[in-house]
Amino acid sequence: MAKSLPPRLTEQEMKDLANSYIEAFVNACHCKNKDDILLAISFLLSEGLSAGETVKHGEMEVLQ
Repeated sequence: MAKSLPPRLTEQEMKDLANSYIEAFVNACHCKNKDDILLAISFLLSEGLSAGETVKHGEMEVLQ
């Protein structure tokens, strides 16, 4: 018998999880000020958009 997957997270659970990962990422980047934080988040956003394009189209595209 095949093992069933756990149910998808709710939108609130996804939001909470994303926030915890963003906080961990910013902390791991050793940000010293708001500019550092914005730079770290911009890299995270860029990678997220790239991942979304890969899922949507099956290939990576440069989004600039």
